[in-house]
Formats: sequence, structure tokens, C-alpha cells
Amino acid sequence: MGDKNNSGGFKSGVTKRALLIGALLCFCIAAGEVYGVAVLHGSAMCADFSTGGAIFLFFVLVLGINVLLKCIGKKAGLSSSELIIVYIMMIIACTIPSWGFVMNLMPLLVGIFYYATPTNRWAEIIHPHIPRWLVPQDKEAIRCFFEGLPKGGNIPWGAWLLPLFNWVVFILVVYFVMICIMVILRKQWIEKERLTFPLTELPSEMAKEDGKSVIPPFFRNKLMWIGFAIPAVLNTINALHRYWHFISPIQLRWGIPIFERAASINLRVYFEVIGLAYLLSLDVSLGLWLFALLAKLQTGFFRRIGFDIGARTALSGGLSATSVKYQALGALLVFVAISLWMSRSHLKDVFGKAFRGKKDVDDTNELLSYRVAVFGLILGLLFIAIWLTKVGMSFFTSLFFVILAFAIFTGLSRIVAQTGLAYGRAPVPAPHVAMHGLGSKILGASGIVGLFFTFPWLMDIRTFVMASTANSQKLADRVKLRQRPIFWAILIAILVALISSMWAVLTLCYGEGGINFGGWHFGRGMVLAEGNIIAKWLLHPVSINKGGYVFTSIGAAVMLLLTFLRNRLLWWPVHPIGFALGSTGPMQWVWFSVFIAWMIKSVILKYGGISIFRKLRPLFLGLILGGFATAGIWLIIDFFTGMVGNSLTLG
Repeated sequence: MGDKNNSGGFKSGVTKRALLIGALLCFCIAAGEVYGVAVLHGSAMCADFSTGGAIFLFFVLVLGINVLLKCIGKKAGLSSSELIIVYIMMIIACTIPSWGFVMNLMPLLVGIFYYATPTNRWAEIIHPHIPRWLVPQDKEAIRCFFEGLPKGGNIPWGAWLLPLFNWVVFILVVYFVMICIMVILRKQWIEKERLTFPLTELPSEMAKEDGKSVIPPFFRNKLMWIGFAIPAVLNTINALHRYWHFISPIQLRWGIPIFERAASINLRVYFEVIGLAYLLSLDVSLGLWLFALLAKLQTGFFRRIGFDIGARTALSGGLSATSVKYQALGALLVFVAISLWMSRSHLKDVFGKAFRGKKDVDDTNELLSYRVAVFGLILGLLFIAIWLTKVGMSFFTSLFFVILAFAIFTGLSRIVAQTGLAYGRAPVPAPHVAMHGLGSKILGASGIVGLFFTFPWLMDIRTFVMASTANSQKLADRVKLRQRPIFWAILIAILVALISSMWAVLTLCYGEGGINFGGWHFGRGMVLAEGNIIAKWLLHPVSINKGGYVFTSIGAAVMLLLTFLRNRLLWWPVHPIGFALGSTGPMQWVWFSVFIAWMIKSVILKYGGISIFRKLRPLFLGLILGGFATAGIWLIIDFFTGMVGNSLTLG
């Protein structure tokens, strides 16, 4: 596997040193994220689709380590193809350690026992339905996870071996299914629809070479450094305020109460979001901020009049917000259906190649052959459904759940590919859709407890492997890399991130006591929130929520209408994609930054034209890089000084 062009014009950057460096940086990302979030309570660099940890380490690699290597010898440095392989491995690794999976999983597995009390009655109503093979059984190992080992004690690896093995097998199948879906859809999204994939713009520019200097041309652009300096200076001032309070912080967030304080409109400035939104078409950015604002106004109005459909979730944002979120869920599901309908010709080719071996369909430049992808998808979904039945669901419920979950994954991945939206999540988590859509009678007690074990990979999904795989495929397409060898780089990244993040969690928790870290994951917050939801559902049977179906239908109908208007009216200025995410927490946080970028770009295109827009592009890429680079630098500084709570990112 070298870097030479093959007959098809594609090349492979999957060299041994690229894999080795990528694996090392994946370890740094996974273990570093656990330490940064749990111990330092600093910037969450892997919490979202933005993959800030990968951007920061890529910055260090390209401008620091690789420049030094090229000064030693031209061949000593990594080529642009090798750099992209390393970056692909890092963005895959970013999806796993914190909100993506591991830090959601491990505290829940033992917290459901540790935080059980006579008051919450978890031992009585939840514990009898928990499969023994899913969770540690050693009571002392559970206690020490939160309280720390006694002096001279050893980490009880044996207590975790079986449950973690079972979870790793399961999540690897989930990730494989995600990859299979992206193999099936890659050509449609990248070659036929030509989605923009804004999250790939910055790394592509950083990795470019021109042969004039060991320093890449992107880093020789003055406009880029001006853009870099804006968040770097402001973030540094705010970080220094944590050390010395006499340094006044720069206010970058405000709130405007509406409907007699029934709700508040957030005005927050995130420079990386401004940079990314600048790359979007105006109709997409307009749709993102406009529907987010309308969702907040609708929520405030419903709260003011006291309208509530029930079906509230841990992420619903309070009274009556769920009605707005179910609207967005309907919009998201219709968005996925429309996307698949548009892909019908391509899907026919893919399935024809898989089942009949159609010779006129070329799948040589895919991560996997279409046959492997299609059969991997079918068998993988079947495995996940059977696994869920072993956890406690009926087979019918598990099939419903699996289809819903992967529809949400696909929809969010499509939105990330089309908009570059760095921050987003499902409008309504799949476990709650199943609970309120099917009701207690269909799920049963075991099925309800089974939903608890879907929370780690489906509840607060702000990042996941499918979205990063889509961006990886686009990155490979940009620099003409052969896709097939990249599958193994992705697999290595997944394994390294899983193992290293699990190791980091166990080492830190047994060494210091997880309860001492506090925060959402290791404090009482996440475990109590999720455990109390399950207990409530068990103690108070849930009937099918008709309001949820009504508002899901309303959202679906509105999405169909908006899509019709956009496709039939050339002057229609708003892309409907924002309707599917406008009500979610992350979008409510970043909408104002998207609005700023939309306004700036509108003015530039109107008065300066496309040439000025292109000239200013490095400045906005600099905003993205400056935001994440300074967040990473301050994490390192905080590590050495012991500063806690110095967060400079959204997470």
C-alpha cells in the first residue's frame, strides 16, 4: 500500500506509518477526551459532529510535526494523502469516547446499582429485568468505580471483561451497519447529488501542498491568520479570566426572554459555527436559523398558554417543548424518505449488483463491495434486533426500534453532509419514541428496562460513526484516494478508540473515584435522569401518546409542503432542512451564529460578488481552526496547572 497512482487514477495513502501515526493519535483523542471531560471539565473536543479534537491534533501534526519532518528530509514528512488518512482515523475516533458511546455507557452499567435506594425502588422494579451478561456483577467493583480503590487495590478487570466484551461486539456490529449504509449511499450523495460536505473543507485545505515551501499554502495565507486570531484572542482572554478574575471576560452569549419569560431566545457567538455556515448556500443557512427561531417562538407560545402533549423526555427542554420536537421528528423522517426516493435509481443498481452481480455497476472504489455492504446491512440489522430481544424487547418491538434508530442516524448524517452542521441531535430520542409510540402494554416491563440499555448509543447522539464515515468518504474523493483500503483504517480507529477510552474510564474511576469527577457522566446527573425515567415508566404505565402521532404527522406534512415549494418555485428562498433540527438543543444554541454568517455572506455576495466571497474564504476557515486550536491548547495548559471548568467549546 503505497502512494502511487493506479490505473484508475486513484492513489492509496494507507501506508504503515500513516496507520501507526493515526492509531497513536486516536489513542490520544480517546484517552484525552475522557480526562478532559471527566477530570478537567474542560472543552469537550469530541462531543459533536465538529470533531474538534481531530482538528486540533491535525493542526499540530500538519504545521508542527510534519513541517519538522520535511525539514529533515522531503520524504520524511507525510504526504497529503497520508495526512488525510490520519485525519479520517481521527474523526472516526472522535465519535466514540464521550457523548458518542463509552462515557455514556460505563457509568450507566454500574450507576443503576450504585445509585439504587429504597426511595427510588430501582432494586425492586428495575434490577430483576437486567440481563446479568450486560453489566458487572461484583458489588465491590461497582462501589469502587465511584468511590475509588483502597490503597494498594487493583482494578477489577475481571468484573468488566464479560460485559464489555458483549458491548464491544454489539457496538462493532452497529458501526459496521453504519458503514454499510454509507457505502450504499456514497455515490448518490457525493457523485450524483454532489452534497457539499462543509466539514471536509478545512482539513482538505490544511493538507494541500504546492512544493514551494515545507509550510502548506493554507498556513501562508494572511487572511487565514486574521480569522484564526479572532477566536484565539477572545478565547484566551476568557480562559485567563478563569485563572485571574480581575481579567474581564468577553461576553459572547445573551438571552432574550419571550412570552413573559415562558422561554428565552439564545444569542450565542460560536466562531467555528460562523466559519462553517459561511460555506453553506444561503437557502440552507437561512433555513437553519429561521426554523430554529420559529421553533423557539412556538415553544414559548405553547408554554405561555399551557399547552402540553406529555411524552416529555430528558432532552425535551421542559413543558410543551415535546410537541415542537415531535414536529421536527416527522420532518426528519420525511426528509429521510425523500432522500431514499431520490436515490431509488442508484439503490436499484446497488441491490442489482449485490443480488444479481450486474456487471455494468462499478463498486471497485467503495469501502466495501456492494454485495458485502447489502448483506452486511441485512445481517447486521437482524443481529441488532436479536440482541435487543435478548436484552428484553419483543422481536416486533426490536424491529420497529432498529428501523427507527437507523432512519434517525441516516437523516442526521445526511444533514451533516449537506449543511456541515457541527452541532445537532435527534429531535426526539429513539427510546422515547418507542415508549410513547408503542406504550407500556406492548413493550412490557422487560422491554422498558431494555430501552435503558439503548440510551448509551441512542439517547443524546450528538456524534456517531456514520456521519464521520460520510465525511471520510468525501475526503477520500477530494484527494482521489482509493476507498477500499480506508475501511481498514476506519476499523483500526474504532478499535483503538473503544479500547483506549474504556481503559481510560476504568483507570481514572478506580484510581480517583468516579463520583469525585462530577459532571453529567460520572456525577448523579445522567444515571439518575435515565434511571428515574425507566422507574417512572415501570411504576406508571404509559399509554400510546396520540399527541405525539399528531404532531409527527403535522411535521411530516409541513416538510412535504416545504420540499414541494422549494422544488417547484425557483424563487423560494428557504431550504426545509432546518425544520428537522430547529427545535433541538444544539441548534437552539448555535442558530444566532448561523444567522451572523448568513447575513455576512448575503452582504458579500450582493456587493462584492463571488470573487470577494472566495477571497474571504480563508478568513472564515481560520475562524474554525482558531476556535478549536485555542480550545485544545488551553486543555493542555489546564492539564499542567490543574485548572478545572475552563471550557471554551459548546460541549
